[in-house]
Amino acid sequence: MLALIQQLRLKWFLTTKALGYSTDFVETLYRIYLNHQKIIHFRQGYPVYSLSTPALFSKPAANFIARALYRTIQNKNLPNLMSLAVNDTCNVDCQHCSFFDAVEQPGRPTLDLAQMQNVIQQAQELGVSVINFVGGEPLLRPDLPEIIRSVDKDLSTTILFTNGWHLAQRARELKRAGLDSIYVSLDAADPVQHDLFRGQSGLFERAIAGIQVAKKQGFSVGISTTLTPESYAQGELPRLVELARRLGVHEVLFFDALPSGRYKHRDDLVDNPDWIEAAIQAARPYNRDPKYPGVVFFAYFTSHRSVGCSCGTSYFYISPYGEIMSCDFNHASFGNIREEPLWRLWERLTTLPEFCQAKWGGCKVKDAEFRQYATVSGDRQ
Repeated sequence: MLALIQQLRLKWFLTTKALGYSTDFVETLYRIYLNHQKIIHFRQGYPVYSLSTPALFSKPAANFIARALYRTIQNKNLPNLMSLAVNDTCNVDCQHCSFFDAVEQPGRPTLDLAQMQNVIQQAQELGVSVINFVGGEPLLRPDLPEIIRSVDKDLSTTILFTNGWHLAQRARELKRAGLDSIYVSLDAADPVQHDLFRGQSGLFERAIAGIQVAKKQGFSVGISTTLTPESYAQGELPRLVELARRLGVHEVLFFDALPSGRYKHRDDLVDNPDWIEAAIQAARPYNRDPKYPGVVFFAYFTSHRSVGCSCGTSYFYISPYGEIMSCDFNHASFGNIREEPLWRLWERLTTLPEFCQAKWGGCKVKDAEFRQYATVSGDRQ
């Protein structure tokens, strides 16, 4: 009799408390990861807290949680995030580019459609639940919709990073292909300054037009921006957030400029966290205000307060030539998917002693100690 009463009390407790507890759990989870707990969009009925994560309660979110469990059981690193560079061409000339002059290998053939589809399948079998499509400028690849269409949408959410030049013309076909989210690059709220930074006149207006079309198509839409110490000091952060509010985008993702690619000689970006910490703190009022989009920072994600640097632990980058790298900004190669299966390349990357020795918390590329033994431009010897 006592056992029956206890069971009834448990069921009553779960009926009256479980919903509230689930809400508390979700809000705590996202507050730790994103530095906010604000729903920024409902996509196909599912709540979205960030473009960079699967929509809550979606099948890709279930895949992410299940893989996290198996990561613990197996006691080994498993990837949940991949950036796939679909081409090596671009129509702009950005001052901070981490691809050209670093990853680019002119004349080398890029992965064809079948190879792209194969690597996506291998990545999903390995556990990837978030796939970023990057370039170059990915919208310059004609068969991009076919690449996106090959993703098993029950396993992974899909995100496009674009400069926006061709977005208005191609948004509809991307929607039909099953793309979930789009980040459009805007590095200044002033059209002249943005176009100057990106080396392409008229780019700002084309990007804005692309954002407007993408919103109408129902995408989760964000602005991706590179913040330098100079642009932050000049007040670019609040100007971009205000622009995002006026446009009605769902998120602003700030990348702090890294000493990589065309900025590889900028020693002022190494071990210089104070300015970006000030930027993170300055964004808190926006994240508390429901009128504003979510404001998130790459530097916060990689800090000790969130997941830390994920390169080689839960994230990898694939160049358009099939080279496996720990991230977009550390250009050491660990092999090529044309020559070896992805799981073997991932195992090589995740068991490399240098990565195990790297300081926890913070981007490895910005860490002077890590840079002493890691290649950040050119292939690993």
